Amino acid sequence: MSLDQQPSVLLTEDDALVGMDLSDTLERAGYRVLGPAASAAEALILLEQETPTLAVLDIMLKDGPCTELVRELRRRGVAFLVHSGCYQDEPLASEFHGVPWISKPVLSDDIVSVLDELSLSAGTIKQEAAAARPLRLVEQSTARGNPLIRKLERFAVLSETDRALLEQISANPRLVRPHTDLVREGDKPEGVYLVLSGFACRHKLRANGARQINAYLVPGDLCDLDVALLDEMDHTITTLSACKVVRLAPEVIANLLAHHPQIARALRKSTLVDEATLREWLMNVGRRSAIERLAHLFCEVLLRLRAVGLAAENSYELPLTQVDLADTTGITSIHVNRSLKELRQRGLIELEGGRLTILDYARLRALAEFRANYLHLGDRAAA
Repeated sequence: MSLDQQPSVLLTEDDALVGMDLSDTLERAGYRVLGPAASAAEALILLEQETPTLAVLDIMLKDGPCTELVRELRRRGVAFLVHSGCYQDEPLASEFHGVPWISKPVLSDDIVSVLDELSLSAGTIKQEAAAARPLRLVEQSTARGNPLIRKLERFAVLSETDRALLEQISANPRLVRPHTDLVREGDKPEGVYLVLSGFACRHKLRANGARQINAYLVPGDLCDLDVALLDEMDHTITTLSACKVVRLAPEVIANLLAHHPQIARALRKSTLVDEATLREWLMNVGRRSAIERLAHLFCEVLLRLRAVGLAAENSYELPLTQVDLADTTGITSIHVNRSLKELRQRGLIELEGGRLTILDYARLRALAEFRANYLHLGDRAAA
């Protein structure tokens, strides 16, 4: 695609590292990036030079809120989305009513997914550029593979028919915003949720609002395989980042279990791993120190994401806040902050722009006394 055919995106972001990471992701996705602009003034200058196809806005910049920029984008008919650490119930958010809103931190690829949908619904991309978009998505899917298939192939040998069926049932995901309840405690379950991108969690809430996260749901994970047997949910499932999910009807799951033995075997083994992981999390909260809890969690998530092709050798996107980590490990967010600082000072991790890099996996694993046997990854658990 030539430069004049590429859809352009005006990007505002006052965090240089986040801006560079997002800019790289957008360019790999086929967009031409204007910016990133760290201030509204800088963004307005870029806007005077060229009207972009779309925009991704961090609404609070180095020189304050970008309300004037928003007015100018609307005047020019430029569709945009918000990528911000601000919350939608803040007074400032009233300027952005009806605009897609993604709360930080979030996977860069999830921003691209929302931007793709925004570009198509707004009808702003040229016909030839829009026609090229599915080719990019197919190439990306082929390279990465379906995370459900990659996960289940850890536990059973799947036939081409099995793979085709799994592709079919996961073919039409919907995008869900961060901090959205997929199903709440007390609800009657109406199906099983499959996570195809992003992070979700199982959690319980106390009457005072205190939350305990009991499990992370990462790409390839199914939420509660036999949930149709229950009259009501005994926990809540919530997205922690923007997610792509598919809701599978109970009869779809029943068909997989009854008529496709290798898929059924893999699903049952996956459920056993979920139970083993919960036991390990109980050990984490009950018998490890704060720094050991985080070290163990980081090791586990690395291997789980590697298994579905979503982590590099030693790094991965971690779209979680310190509050999320606190509610997972049973400590305060202040204690999380101190423990992260200690892990950095020991030269074990880096955590910047929603991406975790493990600098010394062997030492981090030794600190946590991490043994991957409960994940049943076989050779994939080798570091």
